[in-house]
Amino acid sequence: MRSVITRTALGCLALGVALTLSSCDFPGGSKSDAKKPAATAAPSEDDNWDQAVDAEITMLGALKDIDPHLIDDQQKAIDAAAELCKEIQKPSSDSAGLGQVAVSKFAELKSGLTPQQGDRIVTAVKANCK
Repeated sequence: MRSVITRTALGCLALGVALTLSSCDFPGGSKSDAKKPAATAAPSEDDNWDQAVDAEITMLGALKDIDPHLIDDQQKAIDAAAELCKEIQKPSSDSAGLGQVAVSKFAELKSGLTPQQGDRIVTAVKANCK
């Protein structure tokens, strides 16, 4: 029962964070939306929304697998992951040093992370870094 509550709470929190961080215009938000033709090949806003929420939940799950304390404060974990994502996307980023960057970004959440855990954090964030 406790794991069901935990998963439900994690899903709700991730959804709340996604709502907070989202800069999407919602359907019906303005009258000009009705005049725009619908794109037939592009994914719908609902599909993009679902993918964003799923990506955050997947990333939080991967971080929990590395160390459960990494997601004690889920908002800080998402913020640290966003900062790490910016480092990953830099054209000059040295992939060999990203593990140490991850350790420093997540140090506030969990002290004493090993370089191997840093590398695993990079892998978890990179998979969801768009």
